[in-house]
Amino acid sequence: MADGHATDSRSGAGRAILWIAAAVLACLSVYLINGRPLFYFDTVGYISQGHTGLRQLGIPGESPLGLRMARIKAEKAAQGSAEPAPDTTEIEAENTVDGSRSTVYALTAALLAHAHALEGLMALNIAAVLIAVWLPMRVASRRWGLPVPLSEAVALPVIVACAGSLPFFVAYLMPDTFAPVLLLIIATLTVFGRSMRPWEVILAILVGIFAVVSHLSHLAIGLVMVPAAALVSVVMSRRRWWVPVAYVSLIVGAGFTEQSLLRTAAKAVAHSEVVIKPYITARLIEDGPGLKYLDRYCPDDHIPTCKLHAALQWSDDPWRITATHIVFETSPRLGSFRLMTPEDQKAVADDQIGFFFDVLMDQPVGVFVALMRNVLLQSGWVSVEMTIPSDTIVAQNADVTGLAFSSFDHGRITRDTGWLGPVTLWHQAFYIASLIVVLALVLLPRRVPGEVKALAVMVILGILANALVCGGISQPATRYGARVIWLLPMTATVLMIFAFRSRRFETPAEVHA
Repeated sequence: MADGHATDSRSGAGRAILWIAAAVLACLSVYLINGRPLFYFDTVGYISQGHTGLRQLGIPGESPLGLRMARIKAEKAAQGSAEPAPDTTEIEAENTVDGSRSTVYALTAALLAHAHALEGLMALNIAAVLIAVWLPMRVASRRWGLPVPLSEAVALPVIVACAGSLPFFVAYLMPDTFAPVLLLIIATLTVFGRSMRPWEVILAILVGIFAVVSHLSHLAIGLVMVPAAALVSVVMSRRRWWVPVAYVSLIVGAGFTEQSLLRTAAKAVAHSEVVIKPYITARLIEDGPGLKYLDRYCPDDHIPTCKLHAALQWSDDPWRITATHIVFETSPRLGSFRLMTPEDQKAVADDQIGFFFDVLMDQPVGVFVALMRNVLLQSGWVSVEMTIPSDTIVAQNADVTGLAFSSFDHGRITRDTGWLGPVTLWHQAFYIASLIVVLALVLLPRRVPGEVKALAVMVILGILANALVCGGISQPATRYGARVIWLLPMTATVLMIFAFRSRRFETPAEVHA
């Protein structure tokens, strides 16, 4: 009997290892096919900012962006040109630190680059995804039972999600994977927080904190999700409804604390102020209400953003009004903000929150309509095209070092992107089918436990929150939609597992305890 039990135990452990290994391989599929990680123009920015932080902490190392800028300046000097480098994207006012990137993620990337192990970012992505799926499945299986072992119940949704955008973002050396991880953690704490064990809560909160500080948009998403968590928690049960809300608020609070500590450290160590690029201002101008406001009230020395309005008049090209060109472009034809003096750039950046409320008070209907239009637009953009480095992005990252097994160059699937159109069509059909399955299983009575349905509702609300923050406040982009949309097939698979579980719907024993 003992030998038989040991054999069964070893067999179960072996099966669990195989399922998790299959999930990991599915997550790595794009990387393995491409032969190199995927990266963005800002990948070098994160690594460079992290190197700067490491030097402040006494850890030596040359910034790859510093090397690139030195080379470009030398080339320009040899050509007798003083033209600014085209890939300079920082606010250059004296005593300022760009707060648009996550310091925590930048330091993580720089440490891995310092160890020539930047592929570790992919391992971090996979670990975060598996933990974020494992936690709710573990608690749900304890409360409701599963028709399959827990390892399979965790691996299968991840493998199905890998038929969508997930493996592209696992291979992507950017913090985007932590947006859906944050949404899963918030959903888990909201639905199961009252019945989770202390160590499960602690683990969820720690993963949630890293996710929320890994990108500025994640903090805004977390803030938007607090009232959603409160509403779902109250609907589920009024008994200790505030506990899940407190957990989610703790994660969001940690994000604000990190921002505060960054500002304090910048003043104490570098005697600088943290400045965030004027994404909100640029969004309002492109949408129309912001530009109408500036046309009406400028010039006015009491309105700092009038300085940007004046810069927008330096060219008559209509494309200069787009948010991306306003924030990043440096050419005389399309540039505006980047061509202003560093001091004026800082003034405009510091005014963006005040500018938003001024425009909102002046044109509330216009701002609301633009916001909803952007949310709807963002919700439908799910292509992985922005994870594929272009020739320009490859050139911008050419001097970056730190990868263990390759360099920042084109891979097998990035030189020729003829596959992108058919894959995008497949993804769109896949997500629509997944949404239909999710809605059907949520609406069908007594097919799936209420808590699991609530988890699915929280995931959908999270996808909408991502669209609200990224599309409505920042800039609609396929990258922002694709990074979270794989949650739909994952959630559909979770619902189907519970819909076909062997045990019929019944009240869990814990409720009677």
